[in-house]
Amino acid sequence: MRKMVGYSQLLVLSIVLLMVFPLGISSALAEDDKGYEEYSLGEIVVSGKGSAVRDIAISNEVTPDDFEAVNADSVADALTYVPGVQVSYGRKSEAGINIHGFDKTRILTMIDGVPYYETKYGSLDMNQIGLEGVARIDVIKGAPSVLYGPNALGGAVNIITKKAASEKPVLSATAEYGVDGIDDAYRVGLSHGMKVGNLNYWLSYSHKEWDSWDLSDDFEPREGLIRRRPGGNEYTIIQDEGERVNSDYETNNFWAKVGLEPSDDTEVFVNFHYIETEKGDPPSIDRVNVFSDFTQFDRISAYDDWGMDLSAEHAFTDNFSLQAKLYYHDHSDDYESFSDETYTESVALSTYKDSIVGGMLLADYRVADWDTLRASFHYKEDNHEQRDLESLPYAESSADTGSIGVENELTVLNGKLSVVAGISYDWYEVSDAESDPENDGNIVKSDTPGTTDEINPMIGATYQMNDDIQLFASVARKTRFPTLSQIYSGEDPDTGADLPNLDLEAETAVNYTAGVSWTFRDLLNVEVAPFFHDISDYITRDIPPEENPYSQYKNYEDVEMKGVEINAVITPYTDLVLKVGYMYNDASNESPERVTDDVIGVPEYIFNFGIGYTLPAIGTVLNLTMLHIGEAYDQLPTPEEPDLEVLKNESYNICNAKITQPFMADHLKVFLAVENLFDEDYEPESGYPAPGMRTWLGVSFDL
Repeated sequence: MRKMVGYSQLLVLSIVLLMVFPLGISSALAEDDKGYEEYSLGEIVVSGKGSAVRDIAISNEVTPDDFEAVNADSVADALTYVPGVQVSYGRKSEAGINIHGFDKTRILTMIDGVPYYETKYGSLDMNQIGLEGVARIDVIKGAPSVLYGPNALGGAVNIITKKAASEKPVLSATAEYGVDGIDDAYRVGLSHGMKVGNLNYWLSYSHKEWDSWDLSDDFEPREGLIRRRPGGNEYTIIQDEGERVNSDYETNNFWAKVGLEPSDDTEVFVNFHYIETEKGDPPSIDRVNVFSDFTQFDRISAYDDWGMDLSAEHAFTDNFSLQAKLYYHDHSDDYESFSDETYTESVALSTYKDSIVGGMLLADYRVADWDTLRASFHYKEDNHEQRDLESLPYAESSADTGSIGVENELTVLNGKLSVVAGISYDWYEVSDAESDPENDGNIVKSDTPGTTDEINPMIGATYQMNDDIQLFASVARKTRFPTLSQIYSGEDPDTGADLPNLDLEAETAVNYTAGVSWTFRDLLNVEVAPFFHDISDYITRDIPPEENPYSQYKNYEDVEMKGVEINAVITPYTDLVLKVGYMYNDASNESPERVTDDVIGVPEYIFNFGIGYTLPAIGTVLNLTMLHIGEAYDQLPTPEEPDLEVLKNESYNICNAKITQPFMADHLKVFLAVENLFDEDYEPESGYPAPGMRTWLGVSFDL
């Protein structure tokens, strides 16, 4: 057993005993002003303007208090405990985000309203985004506003950053050390911001690294397959007990925001971020492919992002305002392949470069006190370059995406009823496509598909029955355009020539949500929200070989997901807060010629529970967080391979605990945090065991 198990059990016992103390006495320590505010230009639908658009869908706000309660140090960590969300780690050691059964390529992810993704595959790793500069994360499920732009098939995640709130300088610092379960680990973070006359700035930096992390003590090694081409198959133990193979990690985050606010009507800001990451890629313990110039014994020797946006807003009158945004985002990564599990002989270095340049306009016009009209225009150009060997030139591709949206909100019946109706026209066009199919430096220019365009309407309403009860409902058609990888993945089995599917269309989801929110004084808030996602033209290549001889991606599957999400916040006393979340999701495959009605990767249910208690007088904060993820299918028979074995990922439980002791009127805090408290051995993705118990000791200081 680990040396810290007894210490961690003492931590749990302390929390249980302290929670039965008499309650109802408020903490004697006053909470100082936090020194920052949420960056309003980072919002697409601004909460401060009284819009009902945010209320017609199922949504969650994740705040720094939530980050602190679960000891999160990245956006992926913070999203792990949001109801209806599953975060897992698999290939490339990337965080997979699943919301109501939609994977992260089908969720629109933004930083301050700017799309954040890799242009070939449609997603980036949110585990590398630190939280020092983050003021709030919005998670919108099912029916985001048409103003968000295209590709929000199942919802949207918007990471909203901080800006200075006053002329008083703000300085905060955090340092953590991995005491147990993670080797040579530490995390540090710094933030500083203030206003100087019309000038407003905010700076933040974070660094984290470790050499490796430990598996659960209950982990049992099993035989896996190393598939070499050429070379044959080898069955062996790929992962032994103890330290996870190739699990080192190091990242640096730097964020800067500088703006001018010459009047209450005008503000102009420049935002900049730079993220650099180097990490190992722990292999699957079940199967690893090793080819002559590409292997799954690999390292991500560079995974870097930087971006800049210029945002401005001006209120021309009391009733009309216009926001404009220009942005550029650059991503590059190096994938280094090794010959075997020793990671000593490098056989190839593949390099990928992506850039996005774009802009948007958002207009808000209040026609009357009860009628507001909003409009949006989005346009961006995606560029992708890749080479599979250092000796090769880059193959280049590019695509354009745009959207025009109009939304009208009516508020009637003395403000009790709000109706929001909108429609968008979205389009996507690949303008250039190249490949090097033989890896010989001979670039082939591929044909490109015609413009794909879609009309996406939505409507929703909220009704305030009384001071305590609000009803809401919405229906929205959403589409997601195919990625470059999906369009250009086909191949002739005889000649090896690329055979793109130029007829690939957008995926479509009609998302229905309804619900009721009930508030009882300051003690209880409960929301119950059924949902139904009807997905058609789902892009896949699990298709009978006779229908898909070139292994292309096609619009083939139809999927339905129906369920309910329940969220509750209970505050029986000033210093005690309980949060409960539950999602049930019944996913079914409705595709023609399907082999099974089941769907891969959709947990049947997710249960979240969190409790936070502040001890009277001494101000000690106790947090206990629990997460239960139900079973999900990892492998199912398909029309392409009807005899595949059915594999399930077992359900699993995660329990985290944290004790924080403030000093100096909350300016200084010392904390102890334990992740996976009961050392659960689980695999959120088959073949990729999760970390065992990890213990962190840290200190934070706010001035």
